[in-house]
Amino acid sequence: MAILFWLVILLICIFAEIHTQAFVALFVGVGAVIAFFLALAAVPFAVQSVVFVVVSGATVFALRPTVVRRFKRTSVVDLSVPAPSSLANLTGFVEDVVGDEGHPGRVKIKGETWKAVTQDSTPIPSGVQIVVKRAYGTTLWVERV
Repeated sequence: MAILFWLVILLICIFAEIHTQAFVALFVGVGAVIAFFLALAAVPFAVQSVVFVVVSGATVFALRPTVVRRFKRTSVVDLSVPAPSSLANLTGFVEDVVGDEGHPGRVKIKGETWKAVTQDSTPIPSGVQIVVKRAYGTTLWVERV
């Protein structure tokens, strides 16, 4: 039964690490692997549990900082600045009147509808062709062609 328990803990750790990438579940999983092998050797469950906690804690505190530094992003992304977009310079048509940020509209580009705003306060009526100047999240800044 202990073998199955440690396998379940290991699978949970793998799943958690894939989805969080925080490098904590990875090292908890290392503790589960050691405990799994102890269970195979018929070591009492209490000993398995203590070894699991000690190995998990030791690897988290000893190895995690190094791994985090190694895989840390080298560039800082400023989310307050619109990023370059593959939609920039594409053309489309206005579906719903597009105004400033307080009065967004909808545009259709390559068959997809997007929320759009203008950089100035001049609204762009429906049916007018537009060009995308920049994107921020799912909002496009557009101008008349």
